[in-house]
Amino acid sequence: MRILKTRGRRAAYNIFLHESVGGTDYVNSREISCEMVLDPDPKGYTIVPTTIHPGEEAPFVLSVFTKASVVLEAL
Repeated sequence: MRILKTRGRRAAYNIFLHESVGGTDYVNSREISCEMVLDPDPKGYTIVPTTIHPGEEAPFVLSVFTKASVVLEAL
């Protein structure tokens, strides 16, 4: 999983064009977790679920816990 500062732009195909602010190492596991403190950013962040194998797609569940009010949008 990668968390990107996308400055209000969609993280389309090349996620490497955006600043990575965190995430997890690539591990062969059914479940991962990541705890972070992010600075408020009016343009937001993009969470990119990933797999250990490039190009592989798989279903996922994303849970976000926060003390602040946030808006989550599917891309």
